[in-house]
Amino acid sequence: MFSGSHNFVIDRGTFSYAGRDVIISTHDGEKGLHILYGHTSTSALFNAEARFPPPLCHPGTREVILKDLKDWVKQDTPQVFPDDSSIRWLYGPAGAGKSAIAQTFAEACAKNGILAGSFFFWRSDPSRNSPERLFTTLALQIAGAMPEIHSIINSAVIKNPSVLTSSIEIQFNDLILQPWFKVQMHQQLLGRPPSSHLRNDGKSPTTSSTLGTGTSRSLPSSTRTQIIIIDGLDECSNSRDQQRILSILKDAMHKHPLPFRILIASRPEPRIKESFNSPQLRTICRWMPLDDNLYRASHEIRVFLKDKFQEILHRHSHTMEHVSLPWPTHNQIEILVGKASGHFIYPSTVLKYVDDDGAVPADRLDMVLGIQPLDGADSPFVELDALYHQILSTAHKKSTKLVQILGAIIVFHDLMSTNNEISREVLVHLLVAEMRSLGALRAALSGVHSLFNGPSPLESHLLFSHTSFGEFLSNRERSLQFHTDESDGHDYLAQCCLSVIEVEGPKLLPKSLPLKPDNKKMNSVSNVLEYAHSYWARHLTLACGTTRLLSRLDTFDVYSAFLTPFRYLASSLPIVILSGGSPWLLSNFLSQTFAIQAHFKV
Repeated sequence: MFSGSHNFVIDRGTFSYAGRDVIISTHDGEKGLHILYGHTSTSALFNAEARFPPPLCHPGTREVILKDLKDWVKQDTPQVFPDDSSIRWLYGPAGAGKSAIAQTFAEACAKNGILAGSFFFWRSDPSRNSPERLFTTLALQIAGAMPEIHSIINSAVIKNPSVLTSSIEIQFNDLILQPWFKVQMHQQLLGRPPSSHLRNDGKSPTTSSTLGTGTSRSLPSSTRTQIIIIDGLDECSNSRDQQRILSILKDAMHKHPLPFRILIASRPEPRIKESFNSPQLRTICRWMPLDDNLYRASHEIRVFLKDKFQEILHRHSHTMEHVSLPWPTHNQIEILVGKASGHFIYPSTVLKYVDDDGAVPADRLDMVLGIQPLDGADSPFVELDALYHQILSTAHKKSTKLVQILGAIIVFHDLMSTNNEISREVLVHLLVAEMRSLGALRAALSGVHSLFNGPSPLESHLLFSHTSFGEFLSNRERSLQFHTDESDGHDYLAQCCLSVIEVEGPKLLPKSLPLKPDNKKMNSVSNVLEYAHSYWARHLTLACGTTRLLSRLDTFDVYSAFLTPFRYLASSLPIVILSGGSPWLLSNFLSQTFAIQAHFKV
């Protein structure tokens, strides 16, 4: 929400969360919610623009598991849950469709007015790859979902603003657990039934528009089952934090009659599985494995493939006139269903590969069907790995350059996950500087569109379509000749930075200066220059030290390259270089430059 906005004042603003409105008026004593909003992750919500378009279940698929979840929320008496009812754990491997199910379920709950809050973790987003904003984000949504608790959460923040930077245990207690206890006490003191809408300001319950439906309704009371959805818990970067989150939820749901039911979706990582195996969680949680036999994944993959292939046939009718119908045949569909092994990531990748505008879909499908699994591959994704190998093998004759680019993408996105000041657009500029033209970069990636988010690799800011591809590249046993590790990625990014400094700096800096060190909204050129000057040393020290990199260091003109941007600065300004967040004087920076050169010459 308000992504990229600045220099504005919110006065009686309305912030939409969880399918209903959180009314935050800075003049009506609700400054606490306004402060709380500043400590949330707006990209973690089910309807966030940052997640558009979100993954969704294809119509006619996942019907059994969605019905199971629908029946779960229909159970009566939400404050006195039977065993095995308050928490559900939806789990399965990468590509099984967990996020699509969580998203579809969240949209249904929002439409029905029972979504208390949602949080979709993502490893590459610093605002949602840790637990720091999990409970603050949920608390703000709960304030909008339950009018009884709205003003109490507001007061809690005003009374103790430091709660927003306290431990997640304190955040949950002060922003969710204690406010709910106060609601219960308030109801008992007033002698009202639990269904009463309580507001400290004495006003009648408000109404708002249901997100996505355009209809008005009364805000629900605490007697209705309220759903909290946490997706991608394994995307929370620290496994200890994953366990802390589960421990907090376990203690709360096991000990207290909270009006929530919680769906948690994740991979069955060891630490997560260990937590769910605890006796307390076992008594209040039902496990929901995305098992092919239990939820008929193969049947649904078949429906998905048939529908999507018909769309492809229609879209490519001018290049498919010679193909006999029906296409694909029943046997071809069944072969693909078998190769999928119950995982939607395989058919999704196949469909993107077949649907390439530069190829005849029938020919691409024949190619896919002729791919043999790799000998001796010990992986649950043997068919997917074979498909990845096929795509990479045919993408470009000079696959070494492609692998270098892919390694740089992995390292850059890992770095982004720890520093939200780095812009995604920087990576494209770095690669273009090294390859000398945008066209050369497009050509290098021309055969791998199916491995990136649509509509093309560059337009998606070089985001892989699924995390399984990055894991494939990083695992030598799976990727073989296409393997790339962190040192390879750092090596190529170091070369990219040198290209920016040597070539782009002198050429582009005069057009963008004067450079303002304290200006965080610099244009794209300045962003790239800032990145190159800030991170080239880090990439060099972590690089594998290829012959090309060492050769470039031998001829690197340190003074000419690094004095270029500074000669345009006013002499009164301190010359500071940022590297890893630490300020260096230019003299220190130059000394490290020579130290790096000496290191690689040994």
